[in-house]
Amino acid sequence: MLLVPCLLIGGLARADTPPPYVISGPLDEARITIYSEYLSDPDGALTVETLAAGAHDDDFRPGARFVEGLGLSDHPWWIRVAVRNELPVAGRFALVLGPRNYVDSTLFVPGDAGYRPATGAERFLHRNPVYLVDLPPQRTRVFYWRVNPRGSMLYSVTLTDLAGAVGNDPRYLLYWVLLGVMLTLALYNLLVALLRGGPSHGYHAGFLVAMVALLLFASGQLADSPFWGPPLPALKVASIMLVIVCACGVGRTFVDSRRYAPWLHRLLLGVSGLAVAGLLVAPWLPVVTGLSLAFGLALVAAALLVMLAYQAWHREAPQGSLYFFTSLLISSPLVLACLTMFGITDGGFDLVLSVMIAVNLAALVQAVGLRIQLQRRQRLVVEARRDQAVAEAVERTRRETLARMGHDVRTPLSGILGMAEILEDTPLSPNQRECVGGIRNAGENLLKIINNVLEYSQLADQEVELDREALNTHDLLMDAVDLFRERAEEKQVELITHVHTNVPTLVEGDAGRLRQVLTNLIGALIRHAQPGELVIDISLEPTGRAGLVRFELAGSALRAGSLRRLREQDSRRDSAGLNRVIAEQLITAMGGRHGRRDEHGAEPGYWFVLPLPSLDPGHAPADTDDHLLQGRSMLVVDDSSTVTRVIRHLALSWGMRVTASHDPREALASLRTQANIHEPYDVVLVDQLMPGMSGLQLAARIHEDPVITHPAVLIMLSGVNSAPDDKEARNAGIHRVLPKPVSAPRLKQVLAEELGLKAPPRDDPQTAPDPHLRLLVVEDHKLSQKVIRGMLHKLGLTPELAANGQEAVAMAERTRYDLILMDCEMPVMDGFEATRRIREQERRDGRPAVPIVALTAHILREHRERSLASGMNAHIPKPVEMSVLRETLVRFTGRPPEPADPA
Repeated sequence: MLLVPCLLIGGLARADTPPPYVISGPLDEARITIYSEYLSDPDGALTVETLAAGAHDDDFRPGARFVEGLGLSDHPWWIRVAVRNELPVAGRFALVLGPRNYVDSTLFVPGDAGYRPATGAERFLHRNPVYLVDLPPQRTRVFYWRVNPRGSMLYSVTLTDLAGAVGNDPRYLLYWVLLGVMLTLALYNLLVALLRGGPSHGYHAGFLVAMVALLLFASGQLADSPFWGPPLPALKVASIMLVIVCACGVGRTFVDSRRYAPWLHRLLLGVSGLAVAGLLVAPWLPVVTGLSLAFGLALVAAALLVMLAYQAWHREAPQGSLYFFTSLLISSPLVLACLTMFGITDGGFDLVLSVMIAVNLAALVQAVGLRIQLQRRQRLVVEARRDQAVAEAVERTRRETLARMGHDVRTPLSGILGMAEILEDTPLSPNQRECVGGIRNAGENLLKIINNVLEYSQLADQEVELDREALNTHDLLMDAVDLFRERAEEKQVELITHVHTNVPTLVEGDAGRLRQVLTNLIGALIRHAQPGELVIDISLEPTGRAGLVRFELAGSALRAGSLRRLREQDSRRDSAGLNRVIAEQLITAMGGRHGRRDEHGAEPGYWFVLPLPSLDPGHAPADTDDHLLQGRSMLVVDDSSTVTRVIRHLALSWGMRVTASHDPREALASLRTQANIHEPYDVVLVDQLMPGMSGLQLAARIHEDPVITHPAVLIMLSGVNSAPDDKEARNAGIHRVLPKPVSAPRLKQVLAEELGLKAPPRDDPQTAPDPHLRLLVVEDHKLSQKVIRGMLHKLGLTPELAANGQEAVAMAERTRYDLILMDCEMPVMDGFEATRRIREQERRDGRPAVPIVALTAHILREHRERSLASGMNAHIPKPVEMSVLRETLVRFTGRPPEPADPA
């Protein structure tokens, strides 16, 4: 029974102990880690008795460094060290075991009955755990240290006397001084970030706080705390992840990585994302896994940040060299620390102190850099504000100059166009009438150029106003096409319009802007077109989404590559390029999209899609014209297959029977055939310009043919310059001549009228103003006075004139006018001030407000707003159009002409 205890006691002397450290004189501080041995205990099953018995002596490995690093671990380890006292007397010494951050740590010392754990009286904490050991003279003692690192297995063993163990180490004071400096810098950066903005300061403050926490956890200062001790490994992982996130944030914001190294910017964002994910799951990760990921990610982040710093220095980014220096300064000890934690490099230096010194130096230098960057940013902000103020002043001057130029050009142009319109209504010879037409065309073209320049200026400022109103798709399209009939004929381009039958007639949108888009695109395409056809097709967008209308311009007049060349045109050198730019910007402003089809093998075309909600009633009654035309037969004669296809599609939707012919002789034969079988055509629709026989000749042949006895309705489609005069048309038996292209409603109306099924519309008396209206025209420009007075005379009105606003105020006080046409810019008193005074008079005297309409050459938004703000009711731009003037008079007077006296 006594055999086992005896063997255990004897084993203390007979086991193969490691080479002891020999004490032969006074001790200062002996680092005896190289005299120690270590043994891994993966299962945690070993006991001190088993080890003391010598069963695992061959498994121990000798320590080779002053600080032995064995990598990451989450299982117990055993360290043993032998010490021999060669002194003649017994001595009490201090065995210092580091580091301090091991929660599960026990030292076994030899006793009378074997090994026992060191008692509380034999252990105390100073900077590291200190154990008091008694060494008898001329004897060797072996000590066993069991430790579970729960992280990096890193240890050191130091033997010293009691005074040396409790003495003041200047490094210990330096630790806390450096931590205080880091916290002070963190607070400074946080205040700057909160008060002056700047993400770099915020990230830097977070980096320093996270680094302080990491150093406290790594140094073991909190290992013995009951609150911080158990979750210490997870806190280490979380603090490392936070350091990575903030370090990457500092690099990205301080250097502007998006600009100087976009690929590194994306990688740093990815690393930051992984670190944030690791920070969130840190409490649930196994210790070794969490620390492996944290240290590995830290190495990757350090490498990327050094690369970013090099790019910033190499590309001469602001403070790039400073950031390169701080990155190298802080990355070097951190990388060595990570490698030491993995057990790759020697940990013989004080890792915590080295990292602290590097972080503090880098933080101080970085604080200087951030201060310089902040001053630079503030300087840039001041310069940007100054530049913005200058730019606004320049823009304001530019807009005022453009407005002034527009006003100064439009005023005399108004006189030219107005006088030309008045002159055109007088008896003129054909040559004189042609000259007047040339004057009007040239003036209108100049007006378009002026409007385009002003519109482009507004679009460049993103000041696009959109009106939501009801618009007629057919009328709007024809308004745009009418402007280019003559130009298209000169270039031998046949314009063809096709509004699909499922497109609503009334839609909601900005009629003026849409008309401008169409006119700009049609004009630009005609400018670059070859002889052929240009088809303007309007249909519903086949996407299933209601309210989307597709406009497409295509045809044989557009050659392959023409749209690409148009898009490449410099708007500063070519008006077509300017028209395209304005059209595309307006399409975008109206919420649409646009594109072109210009590939080889496909018909070139330009398209755009706009949201135009339908305003047609859901269950509208059948159109009267549709009912009247049902069952009627029509022969369409045109050499263009596109024209015949479009007209056939429309006529079939009206219930008509349609026959198409592309040859006049073939059409004549078809007419004879139908006459012989007593099923003649009700309508014959012929084109004027056809190869082999003109439409006029075909009509004459039909009229003279003895077989064709049924008097069919002959309608001719003709260009502006090729249309026959009224006498030629009557002699050939033609009932009506319509200009090409013709809209579907217009063609349907003419068919119904000529077939005797519908009376032609009469003029609405409401569209003519009352000739007894009392009008006041306020205009200082003599030529403009003549123009407005001439237009009003054509409408049967005789106005009174005032040369300035002061005269207008005096006249308005004496006479009650039905409407005042007010110019805005005049000497003595402008129109705005005159309007305000007239409104004050009306309020003072209790009179009803007279309608006042601005009559000005200004067309920009601010002038319209100013005129309305002064009390005016509407705004008519110069040059004044007769239709607009008539509509305005009827709208604001609301009085139809009085019936004529029957006597």
